[in-house]
Amino acid sequence: MSRCELHSHIIDSRFYSSGYSTQEARKIFCDKYRYQRWLDIEAALASAQADMGIIPKWAAKAINKKAHLCYLDLDAIQEGLKVTCHSLIPLLNAWRQVCDKAAGEFINFGTTTQDIQDTAQALEIRDVLSISDRDLQIILRQLMELADRYVDLVTIGRTHTQHALSMTLGLKMAVWLDELWRDYERLIACRERVLVSQLFGGIGTMDAFGEKPFELLSQFSQRLGLRAPLIAWHASRDRGAEFLAVMAMISGTLARIADEIRSLARSETGELEEPFHMDKIGSSTMPHKRNPEMCEQVVVLARLIKANAGLGFEGMINEHERDYRAVRLEWVTITDTSLFICGLLSMMKAILKDLIVHEHRIRKNVENAATLISTEALMFYLGETIGKETAHRIIYEAAMEAKETSRPLMDLLMEHNKISGKFERKDLERVVDPAKHIGQSRELTCRTINYVREKLSDTAMCKKNERVCPLSEKDGCCSV
Repeated sequence: MSRCELHSHIIDSRFYSSGYSTQEARKIFCDKYRYQRWLDIEAALASAQADMGIIPKWAAKAINKKAHLCYLDLDAIQEGLKVTCHSLIPLLNAWRQVCDKAAGEFINFGTTTQDIQDTAQALEIRDVLSISDRDLQIILRQLMELADRYVDLVTIGRTHTQHALSMTLGLKMAVWLDELWRDYERLIACRERVLVSQLFGGIGTMDAFGEKPFELLSQFSQRLGLRAPLIAWHASRDRGAEFLAVMAMISGTLARIADEIRSLARSETGELEEPFHMDKIGSSTMPHKRNPEMCEQVVVLARLIKANAGLGFEGMINEHERDYRAVRLEWVTITDTSLFICGLLSMMKAILKDLIVHEHRIRKNVENAATLISTEALMFYLGETIGKETAHRIIYEAAMEAKETSRPLMDLLMEHNKISGKFERKDLERVVDPAKHIGQSRELTCRTINYVREKLSDTAMCKKNERVCPLSEKDGCCSV
């Protein structure tokens, strides 16, 4: 097998990568796209420096002309990495080989490697945030549609995995919607802090950038569509940590939703189910299985992302003005998290798009549990005559006996001496209709839907996604 055919990381697996990421995300972090991004940044720097008279305009023009990976010897770059043990120098050397010799002297003029690579990482994060923004908007709308569709479908509310009280399925979904909206707000907010350039030189003094370093920083940043930071952040890795933390929170919310769908798909419950199609096989030995594997995979990805968030906080501990312990952590954690979050979002869109809601099973489960999930209302009804605490004790004792003996709770209540002589069974049975005790489920659901819809209309709907990769289609890329 030739070298280019080796795919040892799950992300690059020809067979299993779709369960962990997307083609779109993998392009962002492809070696060739990353190298091209570094060239683009160096070219933007040269152009900004030429405009300010720091380097000759002819040099910047020559640098930009050859600032494309198609001109460079990738094999020579790979060999150069082994010799120099430096992540950027071999690329720059290969570039100088094909550039005008005099112009080549002005490549990487005054900057340091981490300036280029941190700026490139900010552009990578920008692309990931754009994908996440787009997909979260889609998922938010899916949740709004589902919550609206099932706004009045009575279901069983559960606490501590046990039947609690009645509610609507729409309310459950509106709670998901509300939480995910807060995640979306976090994603929007973090862009201001995270999407910044880096151009401060070896230890952050800007000493090599002439008389107008701040103007250069501003022009450089504007060319790349990034904000200009106040000061160097070579050793300040809070931005990467924040990005990882926000991705962990988004994935945690979506994993909670997926896990709830998985839980409600249990054979004993059978209320929700992830999309199914014929020939989707759950087991090699049990033909009847319909496993919630998509939902399980969302949880897997969320756990991987959470683990990387912890490493992001580890990366905040650096020494002096710069060291590579955090940066090299980020090359893994930010890359993997970005790939995983895009895969998770794609999977969640598919789950919600064709989510199966077994309405008949939900209604049957509510019917079977009607008396037990209406005990709060029953307690207050009885309490008007015999006192709330007395009613609580009677219902509690009867409910525990019903659990132990499998006898109907209503039968046991009507046998109690404080109930049988004072209340008619038909009156108690009217009280325990679950549909009468969903509280403000409809109102809570509708106001959450309306709030998110209005916010999306005001802000996210007018956002445009940035281009994911700097390479044009005609230039091609590695096989991903």
